[in-house]
Amino acid sequence: MHKLKIGFVAGFMEGFSTEGLKMFESYKKDLSRMAVEMNFDLVCFDTIIQNMEQAFSVRKEIDSKDIDFVLLFHPSYIIGDFIFEIMKSRAEFGLWAIEELSDEGPMPLASLVNLEQNAGIAQHNFKGNPKKTKWFFGDINGKYFKPRFEITVRVLSTIKTLKDARVAQIGKLADGHINHMVNVREVYKNLGVDVSRDYEVEDIIALGNDVADKDINSEFGRIKSVCRISRVGEDKIIDSIKMYLAIKKICKENSYSAVAFSCWPKLMPLKEMTGCLVNSLLNSAGIVAGCEADVLGTVAMLILKLMTGKVVAIMDLPKFDENDESLMLWHCGSAPIEMANKRGTICEKHYFADYAESVKNCGPITDLIFKEGDVTVFRIVKESGHFYYFTGKFFDENKKSFNGSRGWVNELKLYGEPIGAMDLANTLFTGGLPHHFPMVMENVGKYLEEFAYWLDLKKIRRVNYRDYLYV
Repeated sequence: MHKLKIGFVAGFMEGFSTEGLKMFESYKKDLSRMAVEMNFDLVCFDTIIQNMEQAFSVRKEIDSKDIDFVLLFHPSYIIGDFIFEIMKSRAEFGLWAIEELSDEGPMPLASLVNLEQNAGIAQHNFKGNPKKTKWFFGDINGKYFKPRFEITVRVLSTIKTLKDARVAQIGKLADGHINHMVNVREVYKNLGVDVSRDYEVEDIIALGNDVADKDINSEFGRIKSVCRISRVGEDKIIDSIKMYLAIKKICKENSYSAVAFSCWPKLMPLKEMTGCLVNSLLNSAGIVAGCEADVLGTVAMLILKLMTGKVVAIMDLPKFDENDESLMLWHCGSAPIEMANKRGTICEKHYFADYAESVKNCGPITDLIFKEGDVTVFRIVKESGHFYYFTGKFFDENKKSFNGSRGWVNELKLYGEPIGAMDLANTLFTGGLPHHFPMVMENVGKYLEEFAYWLDLKKIRRVNYRDYLYV
């Protein structure tokens, strides 16, 4: 994760109380402690902006120091012309006002009044391209500053790292998955993510054959220590390890943050296996790996990973249950073992092996049930300019489910609002949304909302279930 660089700036107008300036000096120390706690770099400006020359100089310094986010403190009223000047910088802006020093008599600071003015300047004076801002108010440890500030730091840090990310699509889209096609130039335009298509599945197999035996044996021993092996041959696990280590190597050499790995159809005829365990191992190792060469699904996984630091996975939705307003998140078996409940993880055959004679040794997968707790499903859609997310909780680990990586989710909410299982299903189906569902085991709804704000992403609308279609 790249560190966010935050600038702390203030202005002042003669005639107002200077008590706000003392608070500015005190908050420099508090923000320095917060910088360590929240992992950002802080640049404090000693110049208190009181004229245009100072505003111009501060603006140039903001850009020369590559500051990402400017926290503009309002110790008193500040002339709007100076604010317009510093807002011309490339940075994003936060506007921070403080409480007045008294409740009656002459107003000492006009801090909140000035915040309102400057929020208006950001919208009104940048015609055609309004400057984005976020307001903060009150004491640095108060409810209108610290919680709001933590969200912004985490979100802008994610965006900064994302704009330097490279994602590799390895192999062609899985057969029939043409709904996952995407224009990679749009992905770069909207998100700053560079997608490359430099490797084929055959390349990974060949590179895997060059992996040292000692590395294979070490990884195989680790897998046996954390997973139970059932029905699948050890040769399939070893082949998975070879490909995992090969992909890990090319990610290091090419600065890939994530890979969209085409686990089928090629691996099945070439090796009579899937890439499920390969992806599971990559995600456990911190390299985001999406299934079936789904680029946008993989990018969404990467966003969730950067936002939380937790392992991620990509799912299908095979079942809804109106009886308890829940849905099943499931996929063949590529989730990382860290997501498993106390039952643990079983290296198993793929479900194809139970139905198709031609791939009777197909595998290995990670057969696991997700541990109970929060989950967020988030997806970038429509050439990366739109998004949706829903949250819920994994529950009832004993509820019947299909083999693979899976769990049942209830307490469903779309954009933070409760939603029934069939209303959610109708929203997904009517919207024609892709059938892959990136997930992380944390509720990150508030972070995704602000993430979409800074990047101008549009929400997919909710469409409640009816027996008829409607507009």
